Amino acid sequence: MLKNIHIYELPNSDEKIAFHVYEVEGKTIENKHYPHKTEQPHRHAYYEICIFVNGAGSHMIDFKTFQIKSNSIHFLTPGQVHLISREENYHGFLLVFSREFYSLGLQDEDLLMTLPFFNNNSSEPILNLNHEEFAELLDVIAHLRKDYKRDSEIREDVLKSYLHIFLLKCRYFFNRNYFDKDIIKDPTFLLVNKFRNLVERNFKEIHLVKEYADILNETPAHLNKIVKLITGVNAGEFIIKRIVLEAKRLLIYTDLSNKEISFKVNYDDPSYFSRLFRKKVGMSPSEFRIQMKQKYQQ
Repeated sequence: MLKNIHIYELPNSDEKIAFHVYEVEGKTIENKHYPHKTEQPHRHAYYEICIFVNGAGSHMIDFKTFQIKSNSIHFLTPGQVHLISREENYHGFLLVFSREFYSLGLQDEDLLMTLPFFNNNSSEPILNLNHEEFAELLDVIAHLRKDYKRDSEIREDVLKSYLHIFLLKCRYFFNRNYFDKDIIKDPTFLLVNKFRNLVERNFKEIHLVKEYADILNETPAHLNKIVKLITGVNAGEFIIKRIVLEAKRLLIYTDLSNKEISFKVNYDDPSYFSRLFRKKVGMSPSEFRIQMKQKYQQ
């Protein structure tokens, strides 16, 4: 019988802010309150940024396994399934925070939802950097850690500012490494980010490209074109991939039947959804559940 996957809340501590920074040496996290002593895949109710100084181990994110490299950053969105397997010579930092901590006080509170490495929209929410680029981000981390330990009435505002700077720099490096510069300058890039955000919020209820296009005041044909230009798949395929990802999570980490999962993602015809799943994954929902149970459950 499958167990529901554990969802971790923000670590308990004496701090009154929904933000924490930790250093990790080998397999040990410096703060005893951090809840990540698990050998099973899990997920969070908060954002987490894994900063790998020395790469040693592997990281499973939403059923894909990546080798941890030095000078790299991995981004995790609330709800994503993941498991870090650290080796002894691993060294890095963890930043954890809630959406409210980041957004409150910022004029553009939806900025977090448009970052390309968050919100389940990036096939590889990973940023590999050269030594100079990574050192630039480590400098921000050093200042952030210093103020994190400081008792000050402006401490929370300072931490928000450093986190904002860190994420903006990450966005700059991510866009430069993953996207053509001409695409980044094109106003359609912002439109695709809005589409990503809409899909993340509505994929269970809205499946049709036309409905998203109407919300964005675009034609379905144009939306398909620009989404494919930036993500590599058209808008319809992008929506389906997000739905299938959710179905995978429900299959491996809940006891819901295939029929119940079909209804959860708003497909009234379980047989049709099963055929769609097989077409996209290469196996039926039941076959996927058995395979993943053998791989990840003890």
